[in-house]
Amino acid sequence: MFKNKTHLIFCLLLAMLTILVAACSSTGNETPESNKKVESEKPETRTVKTIHGDIEIPANPKRIVVDAYLPTLLVLGDKPVGATKQDLDNVHIQDLISGIESTGENSMEKILELQPDLIISVDAERSTFDKLSKIAPTVIIPYSTYSGAHEEVRAIAEMLGKNKEAEEWLATFDEKIQQQRERVQAVMGEEETVSIFGAFGKDSYIYADGIYKGGQAIYRQLQLAPPERIKKELLDAGESTKRVSFEVLSDYAGDYIFFDQSNGGTLDKQDPVWKSVDAVKKDNIFYLDQKRFWPYDPIAVLAQAEEVADMLVAKKKGRK
Repeated sequence: MFKNKTHLIFCLLLAMLTILVAACSSTGNETPESNKKVESEKPETRTVKTIHGDIEIPANPKRIVVDAYLPTLLVLGDKPVGATKQDLDNVHIQDLISGIESTGENSMEKILELQPDLIISVDAERSTFDKLSKIAPTVIIPYSTYSGAHEEVRAIAEMLGKNKEAEEWLATFDEKIQQQRERVQAVMGEEETVSIFGAFGKDSYIYADGIYKGGQAIYRQLQLAPPERIKKELLDAGESTKRVSFEVLSDYAGDYIFFDQSNGGTLDKQDPVWKSVDAVKKDNIFYLDQKRFWPYDPIAVLAQAEEVADMLVAKKKGRK
């Protein structure tokens, strides 16, 4: 009987030792795999250069809140969770914004509620950056950072790892622009010029090829020619706009004039100065829809190029 008990105890001890060794062995074998699993669960990031230094952002952000660059995100296939009211009012993207919540005029409370993992904003105020960066990694891209649609799409694509999507969209963009350019070239004389004027508040402005009033579409994309004085004083000088007195508008007038009225600015069409302009006498005036020609994003620029081409072709054909 004593031998039986001894044998039983020995068997139990042996079984326990076997289990303990197996457990240790298993633990030892799983440690590297566990580490790999932990490492794989760590979110990947990338570093981008900004006006506030290097910022570490998610490599594949899932909840972006944006201010001013909504259309560019959309062409890259990144639909943000939130955007400003002004972004969402853009007439050119109304079929693309379902499900995006409004942050009003950058309401901090609303942005916090949306729990973003990345914020992209145009507001260059340091205080705004400080507030936003407490919510999520924040990249500030001030107005006029990019000179045109291609630069903007490629720069933001680089930041988000969307280079392939950018090139595919830009290829389509270039093809459509070329079609509109050819339509215009078929009806416009080689020496004919185009001006962009505006009444903004109480002031009068001339616009070039920057972010204002369809300038990118008219001069950069359709490659319409400005009068020599606009070319010299604005385009060649790298200026996007120039405030002038109403009395000298005729000095900058092209054969065709696109006119914008915004911020309460109005044009007195009976003013003798205006009526003396040759393009006015020939009825070569196009009055711009403020909502359609205020945006300057890549989607808007393409739409504006198509509309300007339509205007010019219709005007030319109407005379034949």
